[in-house]
Amino acid sequence: MDTTNKLLAAGRSLWLAGLGAVAEVEEGTLNLLDRLIEKGRPVEARQKKAAEAVAQKAKGTAMGLTQFVQDTVEYESRQMLKRLNVMTREDVKILSARLETLSAKLDEYAERRQANAIEIVSPEGEAALIVIPETTTAAKPKTAKPRQRKTAR
Repeated sequence: MDTTNKLLAAGRSLWLAGLGAVAEVEEGTLNLLDRLIEKGRPVEARQKKAAEAVAQKAKGTAMGLTQFVQDTVEYESRQMLKRLNVMTREDVKILSARLETLSAKLDEYAERRQANAIEIVSPEGEAALIVIPETTTAAKPKTAKPRQRKTAR
């Protein structure tokens, strides 16, 4: 039985050596995994910053492209309206300002004319306005006489 015990002891030793190898590999694997995780954190941070920088650059490019397209469409629309002789918003504003100026001048003229008018009532009861022409105090410009050329005789 001594040989059997020795065989059992040797088999047990082999079994325990196998378990020890598995434990060593497991422990080494965990240590390796921990080391890889620690080495991977700074790489992840750098990649994250790089990805954010690329995203910001792409966003800026997209915003610039959007503005470019908008400006191009606006310019082309203005040119098309000009070719079709359609008034633009700016043309309408200018025209509106000119009309306001003209309206103010007409109102001023009407007030002056009303101030110079005399109402006369006829014997039949009909009223009539007589407008007295305004006298101008401004001197009339002198007309220049045509120059006479000397003729050679």
